Amino acid sequence: MPGEIDAARFAGVLWAAVRGAGGPRPAGRLHRHFAGAFDPAWLESLPLPDAAAPPPGQPVALLDARHEQFERPRGAAALQVAYAARPRTRVAEDIAYGQPGTWYALAAWHLSRLAGSSLHVTCSVFTSRYGDETFGAHRDTWYGVVVQMDGAKDWLIGEGLLGGSGPVQPVRTQAGDILLIPKALPHVVSTPADPGHSIHLAFAVDRDKPPR
Repeated sequence: MPGEIDAARFAGVLWAAVRGAGGPRPAGRLHRHFAGAFDPAWLESLPLPDAAAPPPGQPVALLDARHEQFERPRGAAALQVAYAARPRTRVAEDIAYGQPGTWYALAAWHLSRLAGSSLHVTCSVFTSRYGDETFGAHRDTWYGVVVQMDGAKDWLIGEGLLGGSGPVQPVRTQAGDILLIPKALPHVVSTPADPGHSIHLAFAVDRDKPPR
């Protein structure tokens, strides 16, 4: 089946990058950037939910930098109104949920199995335009495996973002790139004016269990 082949190919490249960087629980806290890991034309052929006009039942959140949380409008129309009032990064959350036959659900399943994750690996789509609001510097409670699907994204990564020691390093991901961000490593993102848009996938590996 084409979806199964695409999923295996996609997950295989991701896992090779993760293993090459020390595995999903690396001893160090350094990000790794693999430029040109995928053919952008192939990535463009892979179907994804549209975070700007999501299919029925697909939850989409807007990043709220003022309160460092997610706003979740109910329905596509409410999402469009909220975005127009205050343009922010849109996140199609856990796109594999309820979609077991899709290539991205199968890719997430492969990564869950390979990483030995106690919680399943989730996959979300981040869509943004130049000037869209996003979170400030923050730490994630998972190992982030990021694939730039289209456009470009600017990242600042390092403990210095939150008052720690060490340099803050800039990274620009472009279509076909992989970026690995170890758990709790501070980072902040923005969408550059050229080309002015970004779509990236984020696989959350080795997630912390949510508090009870």
